[in-house]
Amino acid sequence: MERILIVDDERVVLETLVDVLQAEGFSVAQASDARSALAHLAAEPVAIVLSDIRMPDMDGMELLHDVRRLHPGTDVVLMTGFASVDGAIEAMGAGAADYLIKPLRPKEVIARVRSILQRRRLESQLHSLQSELRSRHELHNLIAQSSRMSAVVTALHRVRDSADPVVVHGEEGVGRRFIARALHYSGARRAAPFEALDARAPSERSFEEQLWGVRTPTGRWRRGWFERLEHGTLHLVGLEALGAHEQELLGRALETLTYTPPGAHEALPIRCRILISLSEAPAEALERGALSPALSVLRTFVNIRVPPLRQRTDDLPGLVAHFAETYAVEHGRTLRIAPRVMDLLASHAFPGNVRQLFAVLSNAATISIDGMLTPEHLERSLRQSNLAAARPIADQLGDREHQVVLQAVQRNPGRLDQAAKELGVSRTTLWRRMRKYGIRLAGAES
Repeated sequence: MERILIVDDERVVLETLVDVLQAEGFSVAQASDARSALAHLAAEPVAIVLSDIRMPDMDGMELLHDVRRLHPGTDVVLMTGFASVDGAIEAMGAGAADYLIKPLRPKEVIARVRSILQRRRLESQLHSLQSELRSRHELHNLIAQSSRMSAVVTALHRVRDSADPVVVHGEEGVGRRFIARALHYSGARRAAPFEALDARAPSERSFEEQLWGVRTPTGRWRRGWFERLEHGTLHLVGLEALGAHEQELLGRALETLTYTPPGAHEALPIRCRILISLSEAPAEALERGALSPALSVLRTFVNIRVPPLRQRTDDLPGLVAHFAETYAVEHGRTLRIAPRVMDLLASHAFPGNVRQLFAVLSNAATISIDGMLTPEHLERSLRQSNLAAARPIADQLGDREHQVVLQAVQRNPGRLDQAAKELGVSRTTLWRRMRKYGIRLAGAES
């Protein structure tokens, strides 16, 4: 498709451009009028049409409209000897990829052509990556040989095209993020953007600002995800980390599916689809106090529980085969699984679920030299994994959170507001974390 078609009724210009571009290694065709150009495009597609604007019978602007209509994958660059700003604006507004002024300078023509071809290559790569991402996260890729996981896939199929919010809950490592993406890329919104927002992740902007938007000190409006995603999908993670005020605001928005941007007087509809990940069912999180009553609305949403790996052992062969296939693609070598490996895996609890299973397999594959993953490799990897999993996962997460909070407070002595902003949480949430871990620093505010 990286072929260029030159269209000009001036023979000298036509031949000069053909010579210049062919000398640079481009494949070039030529036409002396617009109708001949359209006939050529019907017979053989090209990447770029370089066309004069002023031509008898049918001018370059008319050619541009027809190419856009009949061959939308072709870029059009218009050329003219009349340096008209209005003409350039009109051409670009009509869909021209670029605009050149005669007399043409060979180096400029070559640079513009290369720039357009480079953009086309990048767009093609992006399209391929997006297609691969969509196909990788479609529901049919979920391993569901077990009855419990099969029930999850059935539930996901029922709601994939719906606009209703969905809560996906299950233990850490069961694949809630993968399932959220699968729900998006298998549904009616697959062509729209997908965005995950983790309330636990440090950010320069508060959770509220990221969702609702904010007016910057310079007066510029920075849009939030509610507005930016439009018809896409917003995946909310880690709501348990939000402060009471933030949970109240979010609960009100989720209950009405509307939001009021700061400074606005009217509520706007939330058009993006909301997916929420929790480590337990909303009712359990509310009863335990992990979520405030303001988020009671989550109980009314579609709730889908993802079972832990220990409750879906029938899926182990499929998960291992999927890992081996992915490993072969990413590392360029085949990974074979010894027969007794499956028995060993089935006897292990895997408290970290699918995430831990894949981590253990990845480590074992690294140890393997000849591409055969043996029980010995797996046992060694499991021993290393058990060292990290000797304590409950919650304790490990707590240790990391304690260090993050402590370091943020130490970096901002006496300025808890700044420390909270650095962590991307409210001041109340920061105080709660400090009380939880017994952080009492002399320089902190009282």
